[in-house]
Order: sequence, then C-alpha cells, then structure tokens
Amino acid sequence: MNIDLRIVVGFVLGGGLAAVSAPLFRATLKTAPKRPHYIAIVVAAAVVGAAAAVWPPSLVAAGALLAMIGVPAAAVDVVEHRVPDRLTAPLAVGVAITLVTAALITDSVPSLTMALVGAVVWGGVLLVSFVLTGDPGPGDVKLAPSLGMLLGWLGWKWLLTGIVGSYLLAALLAGLGLLVKRWSLRDGRMPLAPPMLAATVLSATLAA
Repeated sequence: MNIDLRIVVGFVLGGGLAAVSAPLFRATLKTAPKRPHYIAIVVAAAVVGAAAAVWPPSLVAAGALLAMIGVPAAAVDVVEHRVPDRLTAPLAVGVAITLVTAALITDSVPSLTMALVGAVVWGGVLLVSFVLTGDPGPGDVKLAPSLGMLLGWLGWKWLLTGIVGSYLLAALLAGLGLLVKRWSLRDGRMPLAPPMLAATVLSATLAA
C-alpha cells in the first residue's frame, strides 16, 4: 500500500475512532458538550489516524489509542482546563501494553527500554515543574508518560523534539489566546494537553 493510500485509510479509520473518543469526551466532561466540540474531536481523531498510518507498524496501535483516548483528553483540557484521570490512566496502560507487545513480537528490547526512559523523562520534567511552580496541572503531568513512551521508542532525538515542540506550540497557542482574549497567562488557564498531543503526533510523523 503506497503512502498516499495509507494516509487516506488512516484518516478514515481515525475519524471512525471518534465513535469511541466522542463518548469518552461526553462521559468525562462536567459541562454540556456542544456540536463544535464533537466536530473538532472527529477531525482531530482523523488527523491523528492519518499521521499514525505512516508510523512504524510497532507504533500504529499506540497511535490508535491517541486518537481514541488522547484526543478527548486534550478536548476536555480545552473546554474545562483539566485532563481527567479517567483518560490518562487507561491511555498510559494501553500504550505500555502495545509497546511491550511490539517489543516481544519484533525483539525490540532497546526500543522498549527507551520508551520507559521517555516516560520517566517527560513525566519527570513536568512533575518537577509542577512541584516547583504549580504548573502545569497534575493532569498534564499524568499525560506526559504516555506521550514520552511513544516518542522514547523512536529515540532521544524525537523525544526531545516532542518535549521542546510542545512548549513551542504552547507558546504559540498562548499568544493566539491572548490575541482573542480567551486565555490569560496570569490565571494559568492555557491548556497544555493539546500542544503536547500535537507535538507528539508531529514528532512521530517526522520520524517516520
């Protein structure tokens, strides 16, 4: 299957995974969801699916989990400025299971070791920041290991690219938020989960 067809198939299948991500979003959201929220989730899941279609086969299942669970987690962060434990916990377990399985099938123990290192590094960076400054939120700290595992599997270069990229995207998002007066840096309402997820997907896609 050529790469263009893989992207199209991934886009369609990713959009189909919104059948899971949309109900998860609704179930974890404390306020009433609106139609634009669902549209954004379908589009985001489709984009993640399209990106994951070109990733190494060992990461495709993890990419599907990002579309199903990571997307609604980021969406809740946008709407309510929190990342629910009900989503970060199963995402972490799911990504870990997919990578352990991939390592057993492909005999990729070094990659699995780096995945674990990636989880510790990204999670540790945010945990230290949270302890010292109170930012980012605890939900972002709990989301980081899942994303760190995925990028760690690909190596230090892509792990660091994802971490740095998440902050760059967050800065861009904060600037746009200030322009439209939707978020304030002073009240700490700028969601970090979306740029973290976007940087992870972008880094993994560039690595492919």
